[in-house]
Amino acid sequence: MTAEERDFIFDNALNLADVLYRQCDLLLEMIDEMDRRDEIVLKIGALESEGDSIFHEFGYKFSGIEIAPSEKRANIYRMLSHLEETIDMLNELAKCLARYNITEATEGYKASVNCIVGAVRSFSHLINVLRVYDSNNKGAFIKAVNNFDSYGVNFEKMYDLLINELFTSDLDTVDIIRWKSVYDTVRLVFKAFETSADDCYKFMVFKTPSW
Repeated sequence: MTAEERDFIFDNALNLADVLYRQCDLLLEMIDEMDRRDEIVLKIGALESEGDSIFHEFGYKFSGIEIAPSEKRANIYRMLSHLEETIDMLNELAKCLARYNITEATEGYKASVNCIVGAVRSFSHLINVLRVYDSNNKGAFIKAVNNFDSYGVNFEKMYDLLINELFTSDLDTVDIIRWKSVYDTVRLVFKAFETSADDCYKFMVFKTPSW
């Protein structure tokens, strides 16, 4: 594999991360402008379509790149496919707010979105560290992947508190159902992040001299 082909892979990974950034910007915007919720959901959906296009174009060109062993090739493909899956999950989160007719963001939801934003920033940094990885910067990679993983760990703790709060509050049943569905979707976002972090770790572990 050539240096140009390697750049192609990481350029596409960062292009997908950029879509995640822009989705996050819109999720933050929606928190303060719930009256524009439906409009913003459409914009986030358009970004999901953009992510699909980036990934499909990547997959088509990637099929022509020779990489051995086959496990390494599959791992690279999964890295980008799980990134694209995270874009899908952020779109699903936005649609949840419209689906359940949520007109005001709770403090828990605001904290959840900010946790997602931090994870996206951390993941972009991880991709950049991985792009230039060699044996001399192993420590930087481990630090980057641990930092990224910490967002998922922190949200899992937050999730338990948010669900407990729902079922010990005086909210009506409909609101409990609404917000549990939203928080469950945020949890799925972090599950997708966790899978992506796993992909990055495997990429480093199975790194070959040509990389």
